[in-house]
Parts: sequence; structure tokens; C-alpha cells
Amino acid sequence: MGAGAPQVLEAGLSAAGRAEAAGFDAGAPLRAADGALTVAVGDGAVALLRLVPGRPLQAADPLDRQWWGGTLGSVHRALGGFAHPALAKFEPAGVPREAPHLTLEPWLRPAVRDTAAAVRRIMVTDQLTYGVLHGDPRAAHFRLDPDTGAVGLVGWAAAGTGPLLADLAAAVLAAGGPANAAGLPEAYLRAGPVPADECEAVLPALLCHRAALAAAGTAARIHVDGGTPRDHAELTRLAVLYTELAASL
Repeated sequence: MGAGAPQVLEAGLSAAGRAEAAGFDAGAPLRAADGALTVAVGDGAVALLRLVPGRPLQAADPLDRQWWGGTLGSVHRALGGFAHPALAKFEPAGVPREAPHLTLEPWLRPAVRDTAAAVRRIMVTDQLTYGVLHGDPRAAHFRLDPDTGAVGLVGWAAAGTGPLLADLAAAVLAAGGPANAAGLPEAYLRAGPVPADECEAVLPALLCHRAALAAAGTAARIHVDGGTPRDHAELTRLAVLYTELAASL
């Protein structure tokens, strides 16, 4: 794992270690000679992680999506009660004061602002299931070992705490949105600790916010250097997805 802020890095490594202790291949760190999880390098730190065998899951594969959702839900359940002081708390991202890239599309600034406000309201008014978030549960971070059938979860650098459905929203968006994620949410709900009625009520707002943020990130790349054709196509795709998601609220 690359260099990073030592406390933040150690928090993610500790979460991976707890997941591994619960029976998941999570790429837990090998301790240094003095027992530390990391070794200081300049202003950051590095760690040596155990290799997790297997191939990355494929978002387009229906069976892989079931493995994806089921493993995420199981890991969330296994990490119940785990805490680390350096785990970042989930906060809906609002509109920075200096964000010229948000003017590239007329819908973008209001989308980021309004969806962040909606998620904040939900976090205040609704009873949500909180716990440890992986932070980046894309398909490539899940590894299926064909020899054992075990699915591991790596890439814990963005681990934090917050509503567990924030991770599910990230996974569904990484799959291409609800229309392309069939099987993933259902498998998550079967394995995880979040009630189905909570998911039905809260997931749409979280998905809208994630889509708006993803579009903002793509717009930022375009603003810097004009972007690539792929960036422009992705921004168009996210605009369509956001419109569909917002219409379902």
C-alpha cells in the first residue's frame, strides 16, 4: 500500500485486520519488526499487505454482482462494533466556494448542493444503520478465489464510518446504476445488517448524491485540460443517470 497519512492508513489497515479475523480475505497488513502496522516514510507511511488470491469481480456478470453484494453485506455485519479513532466520518459533500467546474453543466451545481442537503436531512431525521464503511467498494476490490469460492475484499485506504447504505450506493453506482446492478442490492440485504425498508427509503437519495459527485469529478477533469472523449461521454451518461435517479425520488 502506498504512502499516506499514518493515522488514516492505520485505521483502514485495522479495519482490514478485523475483517480478516472474522474470516474474510481482506489484505490485512503484515506487522513490522516492532509490531507496528506501518513504517514511516517522510511525512507518510507504507504497509506490506497480505496477497488476496483470486480474480476481480466483474460488474457485468450477474453472478459476480451477487457475490459483490453478499460479501459487502457480510463484511458490514462482521465489522459491527469495530471502532478506530482515525476512521473518517461520512459527510455529504457540498459545493466548495471555488468550484468553477460545476458551471460546465447548468444542472450540476444545484444537483450537488440539493442532494447533499437531502442526505444531511435523512441523517438527522431517519433512523439509519451505522457502521464501518469500506469507502470504495467497486467490483475490482472484491476478489473471487476460484479454488475455494471465497470472495475477499481489499483496498481499505478509504475506510470510514457512517450509514452503511453509503457503501451500497457506491457499489450500485460503480455497477452503472440501478438498471445495471440487478442482484447486487438484493444480495446485500440478505447478508447485511440493514433492513429492507431502510434501504427502500434511503438508498435513492444516496444514489442521487453519489451520481452528482461522480459527475462533478468528471467535470473537474474536463475543466482542467479539456478532458478526453471518454470524460465527455461519461459526463453525459451521468447526467442521464442523475435525471433518472432524481425522477424516482
